[in-house]
Amino acid sequence: MMTDRRTSPYGFRVEAESEAVPEARRKILALVRGWDVTLPDDTLGDLELLSTELITNAVRHTDSSCAVVVRWTGVRVRVEVTDVSPARPQRCHGALEAEGGRGLVLVESLATAWGSAPDPAGKTVWFELGPSDGTPPPWSTPGKWTITTDSGSATSGYLPAWAEDDPTEAHVPLDQLPERLAGINHRNFFEGPMLPLTAPDVWEGVEEDAVFEGSIDCNPYDPDPGLRVPVVNLQVCVGRWILGLDPQRVAEVAAKLRTHADFLDEKVRPALIAAREDWAAHPA
Repeated sequence: MMTDRRTSPYGFRVEAESEAVPEARRKILALVRGWDVTLPDDTLGDLELLSTELITNAVRHTDSSCAVVVRWTGVRVRVEVTDVSPARPQRCHGALEAEGGRGLVLVESLATAWGSAPDPAGKTVWFELGPSDGTPPPWSTPGKWTITTDSGSATSGYLPAWAEDDPTEAHVPLDQLPERLAGINHRNFFEGPMLPLTAPDVWEGVEEDAVFEGSIDCNPYDPDPGLRVPVVNLQVCVGRWILGLDPQRVAEVAAKLRTHADFLDEKVRPALIAAREDWAAHPA
């Protein structure tokens, strides 16, 4: 049966059970076929394979359920899988390591585009399938979002071109409209440099993770007027954020980072070299 593409985005939860992954794969394929999008059969086969790999990785490596969102960008099919682990897949020596190994190599080789982003629940790994002109399409259609209630009333707002999600929804119970509006978050993630991190009181050893990654966020119905316009939220490192930055404060943080980078390079590094040379000259 054909389904309306306005069901995009479509989300559901996948439990950490052996039969859940095949069921999720079939659900995704049936949904996309119902949208009647112009994807050839081999691309639909890739959709089935890559969906299986991402969902399997999510439940196998966390032993927990995961959330799946399927959306039509207007050009491509996009599948997002969110699990409870903050550890994101990383490229290493031309291959992909961390969770899933082979599965993530498949994702990189078959997907038109793919990536990962931090999420309050853990992380989201996503892929897109469809035509490629060398630049990925926006994650949502710029212009306007509309939430329609079951009573027929509609609330609309501006949807920025950079937003990763379209909050458009239909048949929302009227008494749930305030909750839906409060939850609207226009967001665009950006990555930070990978550095070796350790937290002696939390885990042993060293883990490579991103620092100063974050997102541009706008919450048009937030009680704080300062968050109703786009701000930058910076995660200093895992679980540590600098929140609500306006353009001036972004510039201030950037200036401090540049100053600190210069301090590390011009002061700390020479001092370290001198200390190491001094240490070598005076063995214990």
